[in-house]
Amino acid sequence: MTELALQLSERQTADFEMIAIGAFAPLTGFQGHADWQRICDEMRTESGEYWPIPITLPTDLDCQIGDRIVLSADNGKHLGSITVEEIFERDVREEAQKVYRTVDENHPGVAAIYEEGSRCIAGPIEVDALPDHEEAFMRRYLTPAESKQAFADRGWKKIVA
Repeated sequence: MTELALQLSERQTADFEMIAIGAFAPLTGFQGHADWQRICDEMRTESGEYWPIPITLPTDLDCQIGDRIVLSADNGKHLGSITVEEIFERDVREEAQKVYRTVDENHPGVAAIYEEGSRCIAGPIEVDALPDHEEAFMRRYLTPAESKQAFADRGWKKIVA
């Protein structure tokens, strides 16, 4: 087992945060090939949950299954790590067509996956810190658990998101 380091892109940093705070529950890490394929084909994870967009970690980092990769945010802040359980190639053109219904690079989602590349690593993350945000944003920032508590405190029974 080797310990390596990877600086995440802005998009990957956001995905890391959503996994870390439970906003992407039941995910505990970046998805593997079986999830990727079923999401592209059926908008469902392998376990059957509705999931419209794969949450993958594309990288050209030279790593092996079992490696621990220390992850930092796009600004360099240490966030945590991922233990590599799977390395796979995704078909970015297939993902673009099936997820975004276009292969046109003018679509921002399509442009992002084309830029990221096809080689992905998957596995659970370990969270040491969350990414930094502007103070104005943080005044309104709530994790899913904090949101649920705020709704309960207000006596709200029905919430539309």
